[in-house]
Amino acid sequence: MRTKFSFCAFTLCLILAGTISTLTSDQPRTKFEVRGFYSIPTGETKFSTTTSVGDTSSFGRDVDFRNELGYEVRFSHRTQSAKHKFLAEYDNNWERSRTLSRNFTFPGQTYLANLQTSSELKLRTFRGMYPYRRGNEKIRFGPMFDMGVITTRPEFNGATNTRSSEGKITKFAATVGYDLEYNVTPNVNLFNNLGWIKFKRDNLFHIEGGVKYFPATHFGVSGGYKFQRYKLGDNDNFLTVRANGPFAGRVVRF
Repeated sequence: MRTKFSFCAFTLCLILAGTISTLTSDQPRTKFEVRGFYSIPTGETKFSTTTSVGDTSSFGRDVDFRNELGYEVRFSHRTQSAKHKFLAEYDNNWERSRTLSRNFTFPGQTYLANLQTSSELKLRTFRGMYPYRRGNEKIRFGPMFDMGVITTRPEFNGATNTRSSEGKITKFAATVGYDLEYNVTPNVNLFNNLGWIKFKRDNLFHIEGGVKYFPATHFGVSGGYKFQRYKLGDNDNFLTVRANGPFAGRVVRF
């Protein structure tokens, strides 16, 4: 009840502020945004040890993860010359309990069919993005380069015994692509960006698009859809995770 009241109060403040705000051609260029990202992961993973060879485990067949709500925190700054600096941190965990339908080995531990297990998948990225865009106050478009750190960590636990195992891959990663913004009105902003790279065993791809609405000069809301696919390899170990879904958030600009 308190959460619903806080959200309604925030929304009412935005509407009231929008009725008294005035539009200026010099819009704020710094933004702080907090998003919720609702997604379900698919993919597969394989981890081996020096004494045993692991099996390829499917997030769909063996785990069957469900939709979970993650979060994303962003800070961005745009200069008047249309250059744009951007930082983002993304974090999401998926959890699932189920009975296994087959045997498989995951770092040094063998899990048998019909065993009740709990599983968790963590995906965390921290990246900095730098697009160099040209345009005007209406539309800006240009190439984009981003780089940062990606950490993936799958974990399996036997519910009826102390058997537990986990794998982890952390990689320094970078992608290249484009960044686009279109200001429909001073209060409505459409955006889209894409990044991709393939290097040795790693294959990284992400794309998102959405809209920001500012009923007041300094406060707004955002919403859209994003898709990401990360394949990371470490010697014979690998993890592929695909996650897509809608997001919504609140924005403060100054």
